[in-house]
Amino acid sequence: MTTLLIRTVLIYIFLISVMRLMGKRQLGELEVSELVSTILLSDIASLPITDQSIPLIYAILPIITITAFEVTMSLLLTKLRFFKNILSARPSVLIRKGRIDQKEMLKNRISIDELFSELRQQGVSDISEVEYAIIEQNGKMTVLPKRLHSQPTFEDLGLSPKERGICHILISDGRIDRHGLKSTNKTEVWLTKTLRKHDTTLGEVFLMTLDDSGKSNIIKRSDLAQ
Repeated sequence: MTTLLIRTVLIYIFLISVMRLMGKRQLGELEVSELVSTILLSDIASLPITDQSIPLIYAILPIITITAFEVTMSLLLTKLRFFKNILSARPSVLIRKGRIDQKEMLKNRISIDELFSELRQQGVSDISEVEYAIIEQNGKMTVLPKRLHSQPTFEDLGLSPKERGICHILISDGRIDRHGLKSTNKTEVWLTKTLRKHDTTLGEVFLMTLDDSGKSNIIKRSDLAQ
């Protein structure tokens, strides 16, 4: 039992390292070659766990080989255009200027019900409101509404709002997030002074954020119970 536990932990740690090496795309938007590699990795990694007679090296070597191959393929796909065209799917335009391309629908094996379902999920109820609907390389659908039916921008309204950037977490559940603090170029001294201004302490804070414009937001633990 102990041997099985140790082998499982070792394979788990090794796979985490491999997936980090292969890049963040492996965690979400997969292309065909990436999906195949991920499936192979999971199958190979499970062998020495389910069968303890198989040496760990029998799983580690194939995993290293697949990882090296996938990383090499990814580099080739970014450098060689013709290679990318062979191995990667091209985006498919399903709706162009409010008109459905039936050939592309058939080619991608997408039914009308599936198309309408995707449009509804993106807040579109009528095909005539769509300028373009495109199946991207990762299989997701991008829907671009016509200008007449899209939300007006601040530029359309003649406004110039101040950019606020993103929110950085400074305190999480009463603990300082040092990565967030470093990314905002703030110090613990500044943080302590800010908490004093809000008449609170570190232990009383459930969440504190700071955006790029300098606006902070503090949620106390007691606020959650109200």
